Amino acid sequence: MAQALEPIPTAPAPTAPALTSTSMAQALNSALRDALAADERVLVFGEDVGRLGGVFRITDGLADRFGDRRCFDTPVSEAGIAGLAIGLAMAGFRPVVEMQFDAFAYPAFEQIASHMAKMRARTRGRLGLPIVVRIPYGGGIGAVEHHSDSSEAYYAHTAGLKVVVPATAADAYSLLREAIEDPDPVIFLEPKRLYWTKEIAELPSRTESFGTAAIRRPGTDATLVAYGPSVTLALAAAAEATADGLDVEVLDLRTLVPLDDRTLTESVRRTGRCLVVHEAQGFAGVGAEIAALVQERCFDALRAPVLRVTGLDTPCPPPLLEGAYLPGVPRVLAGLHRLSGLDRRPAGRPAPPVSGRTFLLPDLGEGLTDAELLEWKVAVGDTVAHDQVVAEVETAKSAVALPSPFAGTVTALHCPAGEVVQVGAPLLTVAESESGSGAVLTGYGTGASERWSAPKVSRTGGRSDVRVPMEAAAEKYLRSHRDTPAVTIWADVDATALLAERASRGVGLLTLLARGCLSGLAEFPEFNSRVDGDRGEVVRLSQVHLGFAAQTSEGLVVPVVRDADRLSPDALAAELRRLTELARRDALPTGHRTGGTFTLNNYGVLDVDGATPILNHPQVAMIGVGRITDRPWAVDGRVEVRKVVTLSLTFDHRVCDGGTAAGFLRHVVSAVEFGSAVEPEVGR
Repeated sequence: MAQALEPIPTAPAPTAPALTSTSMAQALNSALRDALAADERVLVFGEDVGRLGGVFRITDGLADRFGDRRCFDTPVSEAGIAGLAIGLAMAGFRPVVEMQFDAFAYPAFEQIASHMAKMRARTRGRLGLPIVVRIPYGGGIGAVEHHSDSSEAYYAHTAGLKVVVPATAADAYSLLREAIEDPDPVIFLEPKRLYWTKEIAELPSRTESFGTAAIRRPGTDATLVAYGPSVTLALAAAAEATADGLDVEVLDLRTLVPLDDRTLTESVRRTGRCLVVHEAQGFAGVGAEIAALVQERCFDALRAPVLRVTGLDTPCPPPLLEGAYLPGVPRVLAGLHRLSGLDRRPAGRPAPPVSGRTFLLPDLGEGLTDAELLEWKVAVGDTVAHDQVVAEVETAKSAVALPSPFAGTVTALHCPAGEVVQVGAPLLTVAESESGSGAVLTGYGTGASERWSAPKVSRTGGRSDVRVPMEAAAEKYLRSHRDTPAVTIWADVDATALLAERASRGVGLLTLLARGCLSGLAEFPEFNSRVDGDRGEVVRLSQVHLGFAAQTSEGLVVPVVRDADRLSPDALAAELRRLTELARRDALPTGHRTGGTFTLNNYGVLDVDGATPILNHPQVAMIGVGRITDRPWAVDGRVEVRKVVTLSLTFDHRVCDGGTAAGFLRHVVSAVEFGSAVEPEVGR
């Protein structure tokens, strides 16, 4: 049973809402900050999320404000991160974990699919896991393999998970706050290409809740269904389609699980046509499910087959090919034309004029949408060579020198120094003296066309390894698992006498079990100790602070009975009842959350027989109690059906040998088998 961390005092409440220009990254940061301030159970952790602030700086400043017990770094182990989150959620916390990139989450998929998603069903609804798994996902930033996957179909197909994909800053804030407050695990997919897209938003704000789609653009001729990064693309295509006389409705799903099928089907019934667009490959993707659902429920209203525009059915390619791989406005328009019976776009639409070779501000990576032009390194009339630095710009992440993809004479500078320039806007025009280019920014390639469009680049100085010391909770679990030679032994016990004593004395099973543990600790003090590794000593503690598992609506909590060995049986029973009630009201005092020297872990409430838990460092032992079940049992030479329970002892092998551990476990077993025949010492 994981020991609860010491709570951090609640931070001041967030300021009043105000309309301002903000990005999705800033909105997510605000949502995490406000959630940490509002609920001390919220924890934020993952690789580099603490001092660095995350690869995309989504957690920037959180560790400084709330401390490294609330926002902390973990080892590079996605499966370990997910497993830690599950344990903390079972202990009553609300973990928010970050997977650095979409494909990096795959090593954690077993934990997510087999345990995180199934815990509520496994416990027959008694235990939810309030976990948020934040995953920066999707393409559009010119990243390499394992950094641009669209993995939503895996999670949407896994029963027990909610899947959220925001497309606006306001939704990013609101949906993340709702995800953190949700009692079940939520996969929160954050479109990387939208992180730095600015919009006017009121934060903090609450938009529509899970399972509510949003009509971003009303229309009458077709429904264009999108989510996450594809919503911006869908809106751009819908705007372009007006030139063809098409009035396209854009529907943003916002959450894939739960899915707002009502708004979806109502929209398709109004328009009679449906086109689904997403970045993930088409085969067995989310678009296939939407197409099937629309076909089943709107068949009589459809005037054309449901179509999809998706990524290609191949692994994500290198950055130079990303523009061909991902859906773009031309492909979406082609789909709309096919839906509407248009074979081509109207003739006579002039192409934009081109004068020389125009260098456009490239995508500088990680979804950044603009940059400030700090300084021109050339002037009109200057001759530039391939790869010569022509300007220096500053983004939200770093200063970047821009080399020219063309060689020739500068004929125009399209913006002054100090101006904020959007990605794709013209910077300078060069009258070329030769063709081709050298080793220029990835995405321009050799012989680049006059208008750069699809390829994206990775930002110079992107993700790098950072070594920081592990601290706080992550260190506790890691040390216990890595440094403690823990051993678990167990025994099946006839609990008939224990149940009879409970009925006759009117006390709870927890009290009787606690008394058995306390009497055992009096006889075997090795198990109420800690290991001083630096001095090579075992420190036997003078006081017994008993931690015990208490089931609450938020999961298992571990209150601590201070000086439990000095309490009379009645006082012990009263204290156990008092702390359990406080835990269920989420009002457990700080002094009773930490400091336990020995833990009584009742995983029987989870309807399991046994477990091998991680010790609550620096504790050296833990008794586990499974569920009590009817089993055949030999009694005086005959077989009877008896009430049987499995008791386990997990202990640090450094404090004693197996014989001592067996003696302690047998002592507790005797307390269960013979009830009050074994009493704890009181007032030692």
